[in-house]
Amino acid sequence: MAKIVLKRKKSDKDTYLVRNVKSAYGELEYDDSLLEEDQVVEPIEKTNEEIQQQQLRKAKEEERRLAEEKAKEEEIRLAEEKAKEEERRLAEEKAKEEERRLAEERAREEERRLAEERAHMEELQRQQVSAAEVKEIVSDETASILIEKEVDEEKIFGNKKGIINIDTISRNFEAGDIVTINSLKDKKLIDKNVCFVKVLARGIIDKPLIVKAQDFSLDAAKMIQLTGGKVVLLNKKKY
Repeated sequence: MAKIVLKRKKSDKDTYLVRNVKSAYGELEYDDSLLEEDQVVEPIEKTNEEIQQQQLRKAKEEERRLAEEKAKEEEIRLAEEKAKEEERRLAEEKAKEEERRLAEERAREEERRLAEERAHMEELQRQQVSAAEVKEIVSDETASILIEKEVDEEKIFGNKKGIINIDTISRNFEAGDIVTINSLKDKKLIDKNVCFVKVLARGIIDKPLIVKAQDFSLDAAKMIQLTGGKVVLLNKKKY
């Protein structure tokens, strides 16, 4: 325990110099002028209540310090998390932009290629063409590129698959007609219970037709395209 040393003081006439000493109970006054030698005064012990209060203050201070440290750590954690989230968001946006750019680039390339193939097909077009000669006139790749795809909204009833030759279609329809499964049924060219038709190459086609079906042989597609018609591949549900 620390000791308090009281030094002697000189008196001034009849006035005594008083030294105040703080203790646990307040200030103690000593008349230094009467002391002839230095005197050591022991501080009075603190009471249990005061000790508890001091410990409580220290505990609260420590609690406050820990709370501040925890708050700072949480602030740092949230800032790092926010930075990571922002980095992830920017990466996703960049990836989406790149995906859009590539998709647009592919679409432009496909459009350019399609235009070239259409122009090439127009150069090859004729009034009529036979199944025997189409292989030598146009490539499978060109014919495949020019096949259009469509989801048909027309209801088709039935549960059977059927086939029909392109020359049969050509004989029973006029130039510019749209050929569908239902129109084939109306002309009694296929059974009423057919819901899926594949068009095959045979004979001669001598007019431009728009033919819609679920499947085509490539040679049949070439015959339709070479006479100025259109091949439409249907993605059709059965009713």
